[in-house]
Formats: sequence, structure tokens, C-alpha cells
Amino acid sequence: MKKRPPFGIPREIILLAGRRDVWPYTFVADDSSGACGKVAMPSDTAVEEVQVALFAPLADLTRTVHGVDLEVAWSCLTPDSWVGRIRHVAVTEPAQAGGVGEGR
Repeated sequence: MKKRPPFGIPREIILLAGRRDVWPYTFVADDSSGACGKVAMPSDTAVEEVQVALFAPLADLTRTVHGVDLEVAWSCLTPDSWVGRIRHVAVTEPAQAGGVGEGR
């Protein structure tokens, strides 16, 4: 039986301003699952750097688990929070176990 992925494909991220060198976030996926966490970066870091640090690993994991490439468009919700609207840009083949050069 195929194991279910730990979360669906992300569709939105909410990032809150950094305090005490952590930037809290939450994301919601297309299957209503999601997660929350903190980006450990100094609170005076440019928000664009924090957004990249947050989105890159999420996009990489989504590509690995679901075979979907994502991109995000950030906008300001309030002076100390941002929303990242995520969209699918391509479907790739999920990583598969096997030797190098198989199928050639």
C-alpha cells in the first residue's frame, strides 16, 4: 500500500514579523492539511530573505513528495504579516528509487 504524503500541495503561506529572532508561519494545503513553524532568522532580516528561506524548502519537499513545481507571489496583509499565494507551475516526475541509468 502506498503511504499517504504528510501534507497536500501547499496553496497559501502566512508569515508573521520576526520577534526574538524567529519568524512564525503557517501554511494551508489543497487538502485542508497544513503545518506551522518558525524560521530562525534575526528579527531585523529583510522580509524578502525570510520569505525565500521559508518557501525554498517547502517547494523542494512538495516537488519530491508530489512531483509538482511551485511558485509564490507574496503580498502584505498588515504591516507585520504577509501572505504567499502559491500556484503550480509544472508537474514533474516524483523521485523514484532505482539505479543510475535505468531505462536507457
